[in-house]
Formats: sequence, C-alpha cells, structure tokens
Amino acid sequence: MNSEETVTTESQPAAPPSDSIRITRQGKIRHWVKHGLDFFQENSDQPLTIHTSPADVAQSTIPRLISVVEILKREYLKTLDISAGQLTGLHQYNELQWEQRGEVPVVGEDRATTISIALEGKKHPKLTLAPYMKVTLCRKPVAGMHEKKDVTRTPQMRRLSKTTKARLKKKAKQQGS
Repeated sequence: MNSEETVTTESQPAAPPSDSIRITRQGKIRHWVKHGLDFFQENSDQPLTIHTSPADVAQSTIPRLISVVEILKREYLKTLDISAGQLTGLHQYNELQWEQRGEVPVVGEDRATTISIALEGKKHPKLTLAPYMKVTLCRKPVAGMHEKKDVTRTPQMRRLSKTTKARLKKKAKQQGS
C-alpha cells in the first residue's frame, strides 16, 4: 500500500441489544453473567430472557440456567448504587415447558403394550418429554406477567449493615453542612 492511499472504514452500526440468552452445555457461566449484567446496565426498562433448549433429560441444562440466574441476581444486587437509594433486585418470572419426543401410548388401548413401551429404557422407563425452561428477569414488575408465568419470585432487597448506614448518614451530614 502506498503512503498516498488511505483506507477508510465505515463504522458499523452497533448491534441491537440482545434480550435473550440461551444456556448450553458448552458455554461458560461467567460469560452469561457478564452479558446479563451488561444488558441491565445498558437497558434499564427491558426484560432479559434466559432460556434452555429442549434436550434429553440426561443432557438438561436447566440446573445451569438456575445457577446463572441466581448468580446474576446476586451480582446485580452488588452493582446497585446505595447512595441513590436503589436497593431492589430483579423481578423473576419462570416458565417450565416441555417438548414431546416420540409417541405417548394411549392408556386405554392395550395395557401390556403400553407398559412394554414405557419400559424400553435399559434401567429406567423411557422418557418421552424433553423439558426446558425460560426465566425472565426485569428491574420493574411487568403487567400481565404474573398471570401467565408458572412461578413469580419477588426481588431481593439489599440490606445495609449498621456501619454502612452510619457512613451514609455521616456523608450526608458533611455534604449538608
């Protein structure tokens, strides 16, 4: 490239914020938590959905999803500005769903066939449903979410220790004088 030639690059527009995180078996929990915390820093009013995909029960990622949600809620509480009075955590709405895998035998037709199909698994009955879960986290309660979600959890409140309260009072007194 000659010194006379210049290269101009157009700045690409920023990607829209992703309001969904899919939990997989291969991903790192710290990346999902960091992405979730960054999302709440940038988007104060939007809810974040964290979900798994339907998989076999042996390969379920629901326990990882629950770990990510609990770590995210705990770390979010740590980022709150106590001097501004923000002490409320995240509202949580859970949905447990499942996807049909294979045919479900009809109970009334042939009982012996039904039992043999159910017991096709080597050591355990063969499961025909693949569970997956969606968790929606948001800063403010969302209207209508309480009725349609399976479980709603109220946000945790950040409690201040006596020394922190005393330090805040002392700071406010010094600023007021």
